Amino acid sequence: MENRIEHFLLSQKSARNGLTALMLTGIGALPLQALAAESAADDKPAPVQVIAPEVQPRTIKEADIDAEFFEVGGFAGLLSIDNFSTEPLIGVSAAFHATEDFFIQFNYGMAEAGLTSFEELSGSNVRLLSSSDRDFTYYDFLLGYNIFPGEIFFSDTLAFNSAFYLVGGVGNTEFGGENNFTTTFGTGFRVVLLDWLTVHVDFRDHMFKSDLIRESQLTHNIELSSGVTLFF
Repeated sequence: MENRIEHFLLSQKSARNGLTALMLTGIGALPLQALAAESAADDKPAPVQVIAPEVQPRTIKEADIDAEFFEVGGFAGLLSIDNFSTEPLIGVSAAFHATEDFFIQFNYGMAEAGLTSFEELSGSNVRLLSSSDRDFTYYDFLLGYNIFPGEIFFSDTLAFNSAFYLVGGVGNTEFGGENNFTTTFGTGFRVVLLDWLTVHVDFRDHMFKSDLIRESQLTHNIELSSGVTLFF
């Protein structure tokens, strides 16, 4: 009986000693864990500092187009009359802007043809046309399309609306005592200087069949002109 009691007491003492050793081991490991956590925190990369760029936005003065859809004005330039000479040209134009991209245009132009090469070589005795028949007048109705609308910059603070456009249509040409159905194709460039004022540069080909020089000849009459128009 006494041996059993001693054995029980010794077992309890051993258990207490084991528990004490385990606690001491855990307490001793706490500083090591703290050091490991501190070392891991030191290994993390420092946060990146974001630098906001100091960008000053530019103030641009841009010409706008009025809300009106009608445009009228005049133009002047040169007209190369097929089989004749290149002569000064003047005219008037009017346009209706149906949408932002499409517009309808009416043009009326006048020029006076000079001498043909045959007349110049033949002297003053040979004239194929009278003075009145040398008047070259045309009118046409064209459909236009703004193919490259954009802006043109004249300085860092000054910009103007602009557009390249294509035109095509039909009309009539009176020349040499004939009235000829005419087909016209061309292109142009427009710059909006003010909200009511624009400047145009146009290149066009007026094509019609003529019997003046030879029978049923398709003539190409090239126009290069510039004009000013007003919106209202």
